[in-house]
Amino acid sequence: MEAFFPTSLLETGHDILFFWVARMVMMSLELTDKLPFHTVYLHAMVRDAHGRKMSKSLGNVIDPLEVIEGISLAELQKKVTEGNLPEKEVKKAQEAQKKDFPNGIPECGADALRFGLLAYTKQGRNINLDINRVVNYRYFCNKLWNATKFALMNFPEGFKAKGMAALGTDLKLQWMDEWILHRLSL
Repeated sequence: MEAFFPTSLLETGHDILFFWVARMVMMSLELTDKLPFHTVYLHAMVRDAHGRKMSKSLGNVIDPLEVIEGISLAELQKKVTEGNLPEKEVKKAQEAQKKDFPNGIPECGADALRFGLLAYTKQGRNINLDINRVVNYRYFCNKLWNATKFALMNFPEGFKAKGMAALGTDLKLQWMDEWILHRLSL
């Protein structure tokens, strides 16, 4: 059973709740008398920058790996032709890609994509994913990385941070560390 139900959590969008999730539950109960998961986490629906639902039939789907690793405009447009879109829709999708990504999608990295998606969650039930915003989060993550490297480079020899008990030292946690751990455990 572990092969079929490797986790107890399903993370999905609300738009396929009945079309997919309910059917998974019904089929699993019918065939195994067991629930495939006990928790369903519904995330916001990711849409394109213009608010349209990402759809293969519109040709506006963005693969997260394309955002993480980057992709040229030519490769983006080639992917649209490899699908099952009618020729008229292919041309429309390619024009939209040329307008939205004239230089393709630059490499943003996983951290910037995660940060961007998390920043979008305060919008509510929909995320209008604008790649330019994710690119800016890449710059922000890079600044955080550089600031951390600079700080670590300038700590005095033998420096020990307070609140390292969670890492196996005998120092007592500071109140801010306790607060962060408390918030993470909720």
